[in-house]
Amino acid sequence: MKKFETLQREYLNILSELDESFINEKYQNSKKDEGLSGLFLASEPENYWFAKNKIMVIGAETREWNVKLDTEYSLEQYLLSSVEKNKSFFQKMMNEPRTQQITFHDFTRAIADRCGRDGLIYSNLFCFAWNAKSPIKTKYFDQIKNVSFKLLKAQLEYFEPQIIIFANGSQNTVYRREIFDSKLYSEGQDYINEGISKNHLYQFLFADKYQCYRIQHPSTIRGRKMAISARKKLIEILPSI
Repeated sequence: MKKFETLQREYLNILSELDESFINEKYQNSKKDEGLSGLFLASEPENYWFAKNKIMVIGAETREWNVKLDTEYSLEQYLLSSVEKNKSFFQKMMNEPRTQQITFHDFTRAIADRCGRDGLIYSNLFCFAWNAKSPIKTKYFDQIKNVSFKLLKAQLEYFEPQIIIFANGSQNTVYRREIFDSKLYSEGQDYINEGISKNHLYQFLFADKYQCYRIQHPSTIRGRKMAISARKKLIEILPSI
């Protein structure tokens, strides 16, 4: 069983290379003044290493993710606060009532009910948002993408999920493939014979290690009827508790 401090140290190593203006809102010329959100860092469920099903959901959530410190700024304290914010927020989402809505966390709750919540990791393709939207069009995107992918790789190496679910939208396909090279896909399968297009649900093995599923973002508007069918099918084929 691993200790989460191992991942936290790797977080710290990665973030120490990032200009402080991206994280410290009191820093001169802080990027927050231009629209940058707080930092998103995946946390670890209490009983993760005992979970039957270990699943990482990689979204493209664009919340503010504001991280407030009660003490003077330090990167380590900021990091701990960011992790705790992710953990407490996700626990709150898991405890929300089950509905028939199509938000991102209606989807994660459905996965938890099917597969168990102890092994469910809530991650993000990008670790920052911009004005509560995607950071893709910002002039700092290359820096954001670089640190995001380093953090995501660290999470994969630490958590070693059995399953990865990509739920981050078609606009992010080109960036997702930068970190998850399609040349390393194998055993691809679609569900066209069940009336679900490949664009809405596709499964494959990545790097001979991770069983992956790709769907549209849960709140997608385009092709919503098929997107709902795809999500229902995915929940059906995921392993039960």
